[in-house]
Amino acid sequence: MSRLSLFPILVVLLAGCHAKFKREAPSVGNARVQMLQIGGPTVQLGYLDTSSDIPLIQAATAVVNVVQAVRSYDVADRIGQAVRPDAVAGAFEQGFAQTLGSGPPFAYNDADEANAVLQIEILSYGVYVPYLGAAGEFTYDMRMRMYKSDGDRIYSAHHTCTASLGDPSVAERVFGVVNNVAELEKMGDSEIQATFEGMARWCGEWFVARMRKHAG
Repeated sequence: MSRLSLFPILVVLLAGCHAKFKREAPSVGNARVQMLQIGGPTVQLGYLDTSSDIPLIQAATAVVNVVQAVRSYDVADRIGQAVRPDAVAGAFEQGFAQTLGSGPPFAYNDADEANAVLQIEILSYGVYVPYLGAAGEFTYDMRMRMYKSDGDRIYSAHHTCTASLGDPSVAERVFGVVNNVAELEKMGDSEIQATFEGMARWCGEWFVARMRKHAG
């Protein structure tokens, strides 16, 4: 089967992946959030291209990439020591709750007797730099599932929320003076904590927009 003939099938599959959520969301009424912290900080800093056939360049590239791998581990360890995951999860829920409010597609409810529960798993968070010299990004990798009170799952999605460390529009709200990994390494624990809480709150707002899109 050719790639062109696969295209209509893919369109149908993508269009239907949230069909149940579109159908059920208006009847939910209200939902509470359950935050689960699954994974910790991950950092991937940029590496050099290893495709050169010149031995001297290969050797130099290997050395730089080993240094970057060690530095990635050190930055992840620094974030892990400074950040309190429960506060980050709380900040995400705060951003989500304030943005969702009374809907649409349903209202936020922090009571146990809500009509549905939105389970949000934070799989990982940290910093990603695609290649050496590139602008870095803060990343949050999340999995969401929504269950009605009878246990019926009506929503399932996997989202990666990213924002550039150098994006002025995001930095003004979240990062302050943070615009590169070097500055992140120099920050105190409270500054790193505040930065990741700010990013989590922003991601909570972003997720509401994605969920509303899925609800149609």
